[in-house]
Amino acid sequence: MPAFLQRLHKLSGNGGILMTQKRWFPAAVLLLLFTVLVSGCGKAQPKADVSIFMMARDGIPVDAAFKLENSLKALVGDKPSIYLNTSPLFSNEKMIVEMGYGNHGILIIPEEQFKIYAAEGAFLPLEEHFKQEDYPEGVLEATIEPAGKKKNPPEAPKKETHLYGIPLQYSKWMKDNGVEGKGLVAFMAVNSRNPEQSFEVLKKIAAKS
Repeated sequence: MPAFLQRLHKLSGNGGILMTQKRWFPAAVLLLLFTVLVSGCGKAQPKADVSIFMMARDGIPVDAAFKLENSLKALVGDKPSIYLNTSPLFSNEKMIVEMGYGNHGILIIPEEQFKIYAAEGAFLPLEEHFKQEDYPEGVLEATIEPAGKKKNPPEAPKKETHLYGIPLQYSKWMKDNGVEGKGLVAFMAVNSRNPEQSFEVLKKIAAKS
């Protein structure tokens, strides 16, 4: 299990975000299978340079997901190729699976969950590509584990404040497609695939109207 997921497992007491370690994985797998059946998406996901996972508190309707993906492809162009993976249902367990094992470049989830996970040092800082003052709601303090080999005595975790997420209430991409962006935050996890290409796509998502 990735190191940052081990830290997220400690959040099991926060409103049932995670189950116990013995029960969590089988339950998550069953939930994924159930979601596939509900959404009618039994086919394998197409390979893309940048995969985006999106989950809202009230779910994402299929027609809205279709519009969002097509419009984002038009904004980005042929390269990098993108794939938008949305969930028709809200589930903390599925969210954790997608964050840890979904192989996504960008994730979009409700603000409440974003703040919990960001505080655990699970996301990439975004200051190299975005200004903190443009997205103050996405600036948070996180606990960062020391990198490298274990030391004796062990190094204490650090507290660092960075821009970790892009709130989407002003996203032109969302507004143009009639989707409410308020309460949703886009970010990149520490295990983000193709981060440089993902940053370029995130800029299109973050552009304000």
